[in-house]
Amino acid sequence: MNIEELINKRKGHLDIDQVPKDSWEEIRNGWKKPQKENELSWWKVAAVIFIISSAALLGHNLLLRQEIQTLATLGDISSKYEKVEQDYLKTINDIESNINIREVRSDENLKWLFEELDILDQVNEMYRKDIGNVDEQLIVGTLIDHYEKKIRLLKKLELEIKRNQKFKENEKDIIDSVNM
Repeated sequence: MNIEELINKRKGHLDIDQVPKDSWEEIRNGWKKPQKENELSWWKVAAVIFIISSAALLGHNLLLRQEIQTLATLGDISSKYEKVEQDYLKTINDIESNINIREVRSDENLKWLFEELDILDQVNEMYRKDIGNVDEQLIVGTLIDHYEKKIRLLKKLELEIKRNQKFKENEKDIIDSVNM
């Protein structure tokens, strides 16, 4: 029923000085379309599907992040590589123990060496995540290459530190000799 029909139907009631209280309520009720209370809108279904899929994706990502936290080692590939890796790690730890890395890391002259070491470690981490997904021989060669490069960089760092110390000692000797 449209508004004109409703007005024509109620015209006799409206031609009076006082409008009955329930007239406007009846008009309003005549405009409203009845709605089904049990009708499920498509957007409600889409919202539920979105929430469930988002929760599942979040859970999956959290599980993957936990798996990545434990990086694989050469020993995970084969037990024969475990000893090789331990030897490399021992050499690296020996060199690092001779260097006070926290103290020399702030030295501007050595900054480039630490940047190289950081990049090398980032690449190493990426390769370790690929263990099991890529050809083992390729990964083994790459990880061994990483250890050798890291040892060379640490030895270079050690030499640079010694060179800087000698330079400072010589500089001090020269200043002392001039002051005498």
